[in-house]
Amino acid sequence: MTTSVAPQDVGTPTVLIVDDTPANVGILVEYLEGRQVRVAVAQEGEEGLARAEFVQPDLILLDVMMPGMDGFETCRRLKASPRTRDIPVIFMTALSETHDKVAGFAAGGVDYVTKPFQIDEVWARVTTHLALRSAQKRLAEQNAQLRRAEAELLAANDLLEQRVAERTAELVRTNARLEQKIADYNQAERRIDYMAHHDALTGLPNRLLLEDRVNQAVAQARRHQDEMVAQLHIDLDHFKTINDSLGERIGDRLLQAVASRLQQCTREGDSLGCLGGNAFGICLAALRCSNDAALVAGKILETLSRPFHVEDHELHVSASIGLGLFPSDGSDASALLRAANAAMYQAKQKGRNTYQFFTPALHEAAKRRMAATSQLRQALAHDEFSVYYQPQVDMESGRIFSAEALLRWTPPGKAARSCAEFIAIAEETGIIVPIGEWVLRQACAQLRRWRDGGHPDMRIAVNLSARQFTQANLTEFVAQVLRDTGVPADALELELTESLTMQPSDDNLAVMRRLSAMGVQLSIDDFGTGYSSLAYLQNFPIHALKIDRSFVIGINEQAHDAAIVTAIIAMAHSLHLNLIAEGVDSPEHVSFLTAHGCLAAQGYYYSQAVPAEVMTRLLDQRNLTPNGGARVGAIAR
Repeated sequence: MTTSVAPQDVGTPTVLIVDDTPANVGILVEYLEGRQVRVAVAQEGEEGLARAEFVQPDLILLDVMMPGMDGFETCRRLKASPRTRDIPVIFMTALSETHDKVAGFAAGGVDYVTKPFQIDEVWARVTTHLALRSAQKRLAEQNAQLRRAEAELLAANDLLEQRVAERTAELVRTNARLEQKIADYNQAERRIDYMAHHDALTGLPNRLLLEDRVNQAVAQARRHQDEMVAQLHIDLDHFKTINDSLGERIGDRLLQAVASRLQQCTREGDSLGCLGGNAFGICLAALRCSNDAALVAGKILETLSRPFHVEDHELHVSASIGLGLFPSDGSDASALLRAANAAMYQAKQKGRNTYQFFTPALHEAAKRRMAATSQLRQALAHDEFSVYYQPQVDMESGRIFSAEALLRWTPPGKAARSCAEFIAIAEETGIIVPIGEWVLRQACAQLRRWRDGGHPDMRIAVNLSARQFTQANLTEFVAQVLRDTGVPADALELELTESLTMQPSDDNLAVMRRLSAMGVQLSIDDFGTGYSSLAYLQNFPIHALKIDRSFVIGINEQAHDAAIVTAIIAMAHSLHLNLIAEGVDSPEHVSFLTAHGCLAAQGYYYSQAVPAEVMTRLLDQRNLTPNGGARVGAIAR
């Protein structure tokens, strides 16, 4: 008798009965099926093996004494097959000898049931081994799950290690790039800090850094009480004559040579700096008496008296030196610099090529400055001022796109004088405010005439002094001038000095933002000569930089000048600022600047500053041809 069994349902145990006695099989099938056990039946060994392979039962009840293949051999073959070796086998037999049982266990059986059956005993042994088989399967499944989980974990770990390695490599590359950027940034900051505190031409500390060193020397003298500090203001005599007659290039070389000689006159601990223009300052620290300062001043005069050989020229210069002493003449750097400056003017009045200590009598110099201020006020009232215009040119096309308005003073019966001769007094006394307002009105009115005369895209650039900038009504005044003259706000460019931004304030920023909101363009004049800082370029609404002529004139001769100009151009491009180069005096300047991305210029290569009527004729030419100054003179005549 055989019973066909489909693959078992999950949770329902299956028992395979292999027995050639139908009566035994019938009893077992009826009993087991009544207890929710699925049953498969085979009547001899070979059939039992096939059934076991197909059904994969949870337990096999195997008769020992069967025709053909007996139960022991059948069990051995079941245990030899990978598909059936783990199925538990219970022998059913009438044999009761111990050696028969031992043979059954040796063949792979797990238990014995003796015939005739005690059905309760059979069920007890069946349930026991089904439970063991179920536990075995669960354990096997758990082991399989563990192996799969371990494999997945190993794969995930390998993937994680790969990703960690990739991320680590990426972080290493990113870190290297960041380190390079930081190094570049620090180098740029150091360079900018150096530029902010040193004179571009001589490499000496500028006024800002010199003041700091003077204050340090004063603090040290206060601690020691018996020490003095001397501040020397050294101004070269008649330097302008050399500069005007031989050119600014020779003048600059002379200033560099003077700086080199002055360094030979200082001790360790003294500070030499450039005060701007042709003026130098020396701070002498830890002096015992004023005579020590006098000895240094005398040594400087003697050192400068020797001729200077600059290119093919033998030049002779002298200096007027003023000395201010701590504690008698001032308690800080600012006071000492003022005292030394006043004493320097006294030295000039004494005939130059000498030194003078500050004295209370120097208030007379203040009186003279007051007289000069009065002259400037009279000049403004009597229309002795005029505005000249220097073209600003697109170097690629030669087109004049703007002009800088420059002030000139023509006293009665005398030639026009550059503003450089009197602007400092005007700034100091405040007369610069009405003068500056007059210049702005004149320049805007002239621009309106040019735009109406066939040059609708023409622009104008006007210098705005620090004193003007602090006026409460500045923005209102600029707006009124634009309305009165009919000039669009974006056609006006106001040039600010770097000194204006040396101490950025909320008020300064507010004024700049109001001007920019009107449409007025703002630029930094003489960029690089003062306290250059990326911070104010980023925070202030600046539209353009004007590269100072002191850098431009040396770009084809001095590597550091070329490097500075290249850095300024790159900085302007990165900040999306317009650029114009001042002091463009040669075709070599033009070639260098255009090659490095600066396309706008003003300088003697194109034209000096000229009166309005000459400027009009230059505009009518449409494209300005480089002239070196001669052609402009011909037009003026």
